Amino acid sequence: MIRPRIGITCDLTKRNYPEDPKERDRHSLMGAYVHVIQKAGGIPFLLPSMDDEKDALAFIEILDALVISGGGHDIDPEIYGERPIPECSLPNRKRADFELSICRGALSRDLPVLGICGGVQVLNVAAGGTLVQDIAAQVEGSLVHIPEDAEKETYTFHPVEVLPSKLEATIGPGEYTVNSHHHQSVKDLGSGMRIAARSPDGVIEAIECTSCRFVLGVQWHPESMAAYEYGDSHTSEHIFARLIDEAREFAMDAGTRRFEMA
Repeated sequence: MIRPRIGITCDLTKRNYPEDPKERDRHSLMGAYVHVIQKAGGIPFLLPSMDDEKDALAFIEILDALVISGGGHDIDPEIYGERPIPECSLPNRKRADFELSICRGALSRDLPVLGICGGVQVLNVAAGGTLVQDIAAQVEGSLVHIPEDAEKETYTFHPVEVLPSKLEATIGPGEYTVNSHHHQSVKDLGSGMRIAARSPDGVIEAIECTSCRFVLGVQWHPESMAAYEYGDSHTSEHIFARLIDEAREFAMDAGTRRFEMA
């Protein structure tokens, strides 16, 4: 059986050293992403942020699916035509530019995509959508979507209602408990996107492309739920199983196309 190649974007931070260059890039990724992709039957490929858009698009040519991981930064609102409000965190422009480029490349090639937390925000902006810059400041009566004391707990938990969608076909209809660590969310949908899940306060918790093979973005962290058995962990496993199935089909289709061209 084909083990599809799943690219996962890495976080990008800076680290200081005593010698020159004193400040250097550091690419990293939480192990849960690797674990769930391996468990579901895929081969994880960790993707560093590249400066050149051609390099970002070159990754697309060798992958069978793309996972856009979460991160502790905000996308610069100027990218989607807004001015930042005071509650908006500092952007990580190099990572955002890379992820937007590779996401657009994946969409143009109909590559299966899963966006996680900040990844769903990348997905929506890549498709021309906008973001709620700070839920607490801009959504009246909102739930707590980020832990009040991040040193004591990584996530808070709340319900989401799954709407008719490919997500519903993957995990089933109804209400699910998800882990939450985000202060931004999808506002205006990008082109071709629809809402797949909401939380009780109206915040969009999942979106998907209506015309794509499989393009899904979720605002929670199913990789941690599946790896560490948080919340509805079995439901999260279904999401990654679907991703791998779609990637396997993509790999088989791509192999057929290459064979025909030869």
